[in-house]
Amino acid sequence: MADRSKMGMEFPTYTMTAEKNKIAEFAMAVALKEEKEGINPIYYDEASANKAGYQGIPIPPTFMSSFGFWTGNGLPEIVKALSIDINRLLHSEEEYEYYGSIYAGDTITRKMRVAEMYERGKRGRLGRFAEVTVLETEVINQRGELIAKVRTTMVER
Repeated sequence: MADRSKMGMEFPTYTMTAEKNKIAEFAMAVALKEEKEGINPIYYDEASANKAGYQGIPIPPTFMSSFGFWTGNGLPEIVKALSIDINRLLHSEEEYEYYGSIYAGDTITRKMRVAEMYERGKRGRLGRFAEVTVLETEVINQRGELIAKVRTTMVER
């Protein structure tokens, strides 16, 4: 069961570079393609991205979900800090608010905090409700600009 005393807790700030190959790999995974030629070339070819009106190779819309896995010690760090049983964890929802764009080569800083913790649903067979934890992440670029906010909802059943 999640430790409710962690409400408002801020995780360490982590910085990463949006690497061209990681953008292509992510786009391939989402599209279920084994070769980059099977995805939109804006995600691996700078000329195609420029032709489509981008300043560089853009990240796919849901790429920011990976920041929690590729920074720090990833999901294990998050669930350990919150005392969540990973065997009972469900990823319930992801919301994005975009304020700018992220391109290959940008340096991104992730600032994550525990925004909400509450019970939901009916009491289950084990005699407890589902525990909901909502993480809010601010995504800031190398110029100090807030590029996006991400809300991740996790359910411990």
